[in-house]
Amino acid sequence: MRILQCRFDSYRGHKKGQGNDIIHPMNKKNLFLWSLYDFANSIVLIAFLFYFSQWLVIDQGKPAWWYNLALIISSALFIITAPIVSKRIDAGKSKIKGLRFWSLLAFIGYVVVSLLVMLSGDAEILVTVLYTLSTYAYLVCFLYFTPMLNDLSDGSDRSWKSGIGQGANSIGQVFGILIALPFANGITLFGDPGRAQALLPATLVFGLLSLPMLISYREDKISARTSKIGNSSNIFLLFKEVFSHKALALFFIGYFLFSDALLTFSNNFPLYLEVVHGVTDTTKSILSASILVLAALGALVFGKIADKKGNLKTLKLILSVWCLIFLCMVLITNFKLLVPLFLFAGILYGPVWAISRSLVGELSPQHLTASSYSYYVVAERFATLIGPMVWSVALIAMGEGARGYQSGIISLAVLLVVSIFVLNKIKK
Repeated sequence: MRILQCRFDSYRGHKKGQGNDIIHPMNKKNLFLWSLYDFANSIVLIAFLFYFSQWLVIDQGKPAWWYNLALIISSALFIITAPIVSKRIDAGKSKIKGLRFWSLLAFIGYVVVSLLVMLSGDAEILVTVLYTLSTYAYLVCFLYFTPMLNDLSDGSDRSWKSGIGQGANSIGQVFGILIALPFANGITLFGDPGRAQALLPATLVFGLLSLPMLISYREDKISARTSKIGNSSNIFLLFKEVFSHKALALFFIGYFLFSDALLTFSNNFPLYLEVVHGVTDTTKSILSASILVLAALGALVFGKIADKKGNLKTLKLILSVWCLIFLCMVLITNFKLLVPLFLFAGILYGPVWAISRSLVGELSPQHLTASSYSYYVVAERFATLIGPMVWSVALIAMGEGARGYQSGIISLAVLLVVSIFVLNKIKK
């Protein structure tokens, strides 16, 4: 089903004619470090999605579109610069060096934002601007991080290894929630109490756990090679080359739509629980942690299934079930009845990203791996560009209450249906 990337054979110890790969010890170490970084970056992500959004909208009284505007601007900056960065990676530039630089910028930015939130509660404009820039730096990290999947795996186990990383990401989010919760509920380091205290501890842990990857990861020299397209100075030529592969282009369109739906809901999930169901921070944290644990298990299980049954087929089935989940969220108003539905949704959340990331490696031409993955991340960022717009329009039109959130969920379900239609057009 996948094309074996022969340029990694010597690195992975793969020998033709054998049923099993002989995995190089360094590959195991790099996979661990790669997964640990996925674990670490999710800690700071969930802390800011969970508590910064509520601090800004609920504690500081700003409208919900204010927070979503920060996501829109950071995504727009990323989308503009991503093709240029990815072109340099495909031209043979080291991925780990770029990851080190942008991880440091993101860490410093989030530390400054955390301190300002704790010490200066009336500086919402400055804090939001710095949060936007820090999020931009955080996003650029994935242009270097995500293509490393193809350095770590051949075609036979890509979804499984992607699932390992996605599972680590989900567990990292659980860890981030558990770290931040005691501070949000009463532990005060200094400055303003409450949600403002939750950001700095998560950011510091992110920095600490990122260090092993940034220090010890060793790149395969074979993967650092120059391609004709990668050396091209014409970004439009690069875009044309990547999207000339019809299956890959259709996948990116479908991915844009379904990631739009799922990420928009995920980013606004704490606000949805607060506004529609009046859920406390403790209940939100416990529920979110439970969902993320199940997402990690789902990524591992469905990663194995996708390697055997096919990535595309498995992904379309999962997205079809998600359409029903969104419909149930609109029709069911009793929170206690929704809890099992949320937990079930968690099982199907992790596999979406694990399988999607694997599909890019499967469908992309070898000499454009980094560029293909950059458009994958760009498509995800478009989701946090267009998605918040659609969501905000629904809230503005129907009001920032239960009816507005239900209208937003319906619009997301429509996006899922269209994405499945697009994915059905892919013929490998």
